[in-house]
Amino acid sequence: MKKLSITYLILIGFFTFFTAPSEAVAAKDDAGLGYTVSIVQPKTQIDPEKSYFYVKTTPGEAQTLEVRVRSTKKEPVHLNIYGSNAITGDGGTIEYAKDVSKIDKTLKEPLTSLITVETPEITVENFEEKIIHVKLTPPKESYQGVKMGALIFSLDKGSEKKSGVTTEFSYRIGVIASSSGDEFNNAQTLKLISTKAAMKRGKKMVIANLQNPEPRILENLTIEATMVEKGSEKKIKKITVQNYKLAPNSNFDFELDWGIAQLPSGDYTLKLTASNDLHEWNLSKDFTISNQQAKQINEASVFKIITPTWIKIIAAIFIGYFIAITSIMIFRRMRWEKKWKRRRFLKNKEKKKSARDKRNRRNM
Repeated sequence: MKKLSITYLILIGFFTFFTAPSEAVAAKDDAGLGYTVSIVQPKTQIDPEKSYFYVKTTPGEAQTLEVRVRSTKKEPVHLNIYGSNAITGDGGTIEYAKDVSKIDKTLKEPLTSLITVETPEITVENFEEKIIHVKLTPPKESYQGVKMGALIFSLDKGSEKKSGVTTEFSYRIGVIASSSGDEFNNAQTLKLISTKAAMKRGKKMVIANLQNPEPRILENLTIEATMVEKGSEKKIKKITVQNYKLAPNSNFDFELDWGIAQLPSGDYTLKLTASNDLHEWNLSKDFTISNQQAKQINEASVFKIITPTWIKIIAAIFIGYFIAITSIMIFRRMRWEKKWKRRRFLKNKEKKKSARDKRNRRNM
């Protein structure tokens, strides 16, 4: 009987191994959202080791991508599913946005224009599992580099808008489409588009807009930005960052945070040096901060020191007390010095008189 049970276990394991579908490992529900997502690898997958879609496309030929959505609780989970495009966040990271206004002008035919989610709203319940179909229709002409974005699976929060950068708690599946299958992380172009002083998130900043115009990722960037007075080498501000990554065909604001210091007016030059394992860039841009602009930014900033009135009063009292004590000590010292000089004068006079008297007595 024992041998028979072992035989059954071996047969079951053998059958399971050869009939299991090819897919990426399902994400664990670490966020406690009540569901997980994982891709079902298509035949067009370029790298089977990736847990996201990295597919090869043929001009004009549509293909269907499948994603497995699995409930991890008994209660119903309502999901919204939509596509997004890869952009570069202000911190030098790749993020995803549905809002097309965030797309760089060098990006033609973004990923969101190529994909269609057949069921943009679904409900999974009681540990149910569903397969979501996404139609990917590439351009009719072959394209360079990659089209990059993500499929977002977010909890339905009623009237909450889903436009803009994705910061809500959700699962996302990356999608990279390539017509050549070549490497997509070897961009070698970096441009400094503009430099200006501005308010951002209530902070005083000098902002340099950097652009990656290539349809490939520009990664592992070390950036050193130095702000100097125009026509001189006098440093006003310097910042260095590492491990920045720019999405294909994207731009972002590189920020020089001014903190609580006053933003100065004047003519300046921003010198920017960037490098990675493939290339090095030396960029610069002149800009001006007018007196009016500096005043408006400094007054509007929420990151400034505001001293309460009671502290000002106490400070004034202490300063007055310090001045009074100092004045009294100086006055006393002057009186003592005057008395000491008079005493020394009288003592010297007394000595001279005594010396004369001695000479007179000897002469007598």
